[in-house]
Amino acid sequence: MAELIPSDSKGCHYFFLYDGSKVRGEGDPTKEGICYFYPEETPVDKQELLCGQLAGVSRCISELSCSPVRLVRLRRNKFAIHMQEDFFWALGCSMDIPTVSVWQLLHKLINLFCFYNGSVRQSYQLHSHETLAAQWSQYLSHVLTGPSDLHHVFSSLTTIDSTNVDPLLLLKAALILQACQRCPLVLAGCILFRGRVVSTQMSPDLTMKVMVHENLTYKTQSPKSQSPFNSFGDVVTSRTVFLTIFELQYLQSGSVDEHLRLSSTSIKDLPPHKSCGSRTLLHPASSDPTLSQKASSSPRLSASDDSTHSTADPQRPRSPLSNGEASNEAEEEVVETFQSSRVQPGGSNLNTTTRLIGVDGGEMENNMADGAQPHNPLIPMTLYLHRVEGLVLALLVEPHFLCDKAAMEEVYHSCLASLNGLEAHLRSIAPEAPGGTAPYIFAHFDCSQSTLTTNLSGRPGGGPERSFVKATSLLHSHFCNTETLQEAIIRNANAAVYGTRSVAQETYFLQHGAALRNSGIPNHQDSAFSLPGKARHRLLKHGVNLL
Repeated sequence: MAELIPSDSKGCHYFFLYDGSKVRGEGDPTKEGICYFYPEETPVDKQELLCGQLAGVSRCISELSCSPVRLVRLRRNKFAIHMQEDFFWALGCSMDIPTVSVWQLLHKLINLFCFYNGSVRQSYQLHSHETLAAQWSQYLSHVLTGPSDLHHVFSSLTTIDSTNVDPLLLLKAALILQACQRCPLVLAGCILFRGRVVSTQMSPDLTMKVMVHENLTYKTQSPKSQSPFNSFGDVVTSRTVFLTIFELQYLQSGSVDEHLRLSSTSIKDLPPHKSCGSRTLLHPASSDPTLSQKASSSPRLSASDDSTHSTADPQRPRSPLSNGEASNEAEEEVVETFQSSRVQPGGSNLNTTTRLIGVDGGEMENNMADGAQPHNPLIPMTLYLHRVEGLVLALLVEPHFLCDKAAMEEVYHSCLASLNGLEAHLRSIAPEAPGGTAPYIFAHFDCSQSTLTTNLSGRPGGGPERSFVKATSLLHSHFCNTETLQEAIIRNANAAVYGTRSVAQETYFLQHGAALRNSGIPNHQDSAFSLPGKARHRLLKHGVNLL
């Protein structure tokens, strides 16, 4: 297979969406099926070369093996593949990026598009390729432009630094969300400050999706994606978003005060989930032990670097995306059925335990994309945004919330003063101190909440920082591929990194200036073997307990 020369030397090299339904006959030009291609400046003949060959090879292997292709390795790049009816997505990254991270990036892009646009097929029937290409470009830019390389490795949320924030402010943020949720039409919400999570009632993947719109809206202020309410000025906007039944059931399965909710769901075919009480994503080391216990029976994301295709685990709970083949009437029928299954307060309540949280956030994204079926449509909801300078209150609400003036005014006025006060306090907090001053580097990833705690700020600059990110990336990939692996040390002649993981968290540690006595065959005198003890001692002050 021919391979193009990458447009740059690192990160994401290629991303494209190809519609095979546009190219049926031998005489049909391949370019007619290209919906979007990154980099956009790539010559059309080269776009056709890569799209045609990858799509042809992948579909051939899928038919022969009766299982979907998930990864194709070329000489310079690895491509994460997702096929959905006639649509074919591919994301090409350099070989040193962990395979699990490449898959997470691809599914994140697909889920983002469906969250804000609904059915892919119907989107391309209603809008021009140019309009949708601009959205793919925005989502790709957001996914690839994270606060650090470590955030890309783990696909983690970006949170505010809790060490500089008064805990009472975090409590105040949680109370604001709970107050909003007393309105029966409000499903759940989150509070963001300058692109970072302060508090959220949503699952990590939903929080990430909401953050994308908040960041893009703040930068572009696109009039097509906003609906300002004159009575509230330009601080309140809204837009339609699309949830899977899985996500909607998660949001409607519990609340702060069940008696104040209009309804609860009772879908027998879907697993029960955790109630949407507000929480802060700031203390990964102190995750809910109940969730950790539940996570012990949940499968982690497993990815094999040695095969070009694999079959998804049929036992995993599915949270499907619509592939656009379902008609409007079918979608309305499913939505109507879902609405009719609700019961009034006082009826049977769902079990509020969860099988979703202690599981890797990337696994949920993979399940959502891989489980796509025509009979599982996306359900339209509304994203309500109340902005106070750099602070944003984002709420997922029922669509008729916008028609209920009393409910809107209640939510707006009940939290206005509190939001103003919270923004003023957060704005007065000193910015985060630059990392790298400690004699060690560490990264602690909470799998249940998709949060990352580290003293490495920004993108790595020096040798130890680059070595740490590369080693962490490799160890994280090994942990995802080998469920029984709990501890590992990776080293070269200049640095050694210790990694350990449990069902709920992963931790990585590098000691600066350690005297490496042996860079060949390991022995008991090798200083790398002292890293576990040093990590346990050093990280206690960061709230990370490795005992």
